[in-house]
Amino acid sequence: MSPYQPRINPGQRHKLRAFVAAHPGLTQQELMAEAGTVPMRMLITDGLSEIRHRSMVRQDDDGRYWPA
Repeated sequence: MSPYQPRINPGQRHKLRAFVAAHPGLTQQELMAEAGTVPMRMLITDGLSEIRHRSMVRQDDDGRYWPA
């Protein structure tokens, strides 16, 4: 069994992936600036690494996120 434990639920993962798809090529800080609400900022903070781990988005060498 993997020691990895998800931090966000499946609906939140899809919501965050859609947000990244709507704002492609932004860094985490730029995504945070685009997020209009505190819950979305919290979702970015808690879930960005998880959706990257699940290959829902990819991160380039410059730290920019792209939909996968």
